[in-house]
Amino acid sequence: MTKKYYDIGSVTSCTMRTEDLIPAFVDELEWLIRQNGGNPKGEKWKELQAIKERMEKDNYYEGEDRDWDLDLLFDWLNEFAPPYFYFGANPGDGADFGFWVMEDIQEDFNGIKVTDLSEIPKRYRGEVLEVNDHGNMTLWYCNSTGKLTEVWSIV
Repeated sequence: MTKKYYDIGSVTSCTMRTEDLIPAFVDELEWLIRQNGGNPKGEKWKELQAIKERMEKDNYYEGEDRDWDLDLLFDWLNEFAPPYFYFGANPGDGADFGFWVMEDIQEDFNGIKVTDLSEIPKRYRGEVLEVNDHGNMTLWYCNSTGKLTEVWSIV
């Protein structure tokens, strides 16, 4: 399993203004692409640079390009969401945009769920969701040799 870099939590908060959201989302995507070994000459990178150029034009934030760009940025950020997360508004605060764990993760999880890693069967290979009595969660991946690698953890 290749190490990936994820961002969990807020990317921007306290605003729903597109002139605040678009630059924050562009910055986040540039960071995620770099952290995950993306190609600065790839198509997404080129399109991000085109969005940055459009942002500098007069009336950009009043035009249709703004809406298309915002939709595209949401889609791309969702592609970078950790497993069992999504990119969007915080369920408790519509002006807080970021990466949030899916509310029904424990019901929809396809791997095994444990309260302690000692509960993992010896021959099990795949995803393990560890949930403690406080509700803290850690997603592990158990490889073909039985080695555990932490994918993400939230408190």
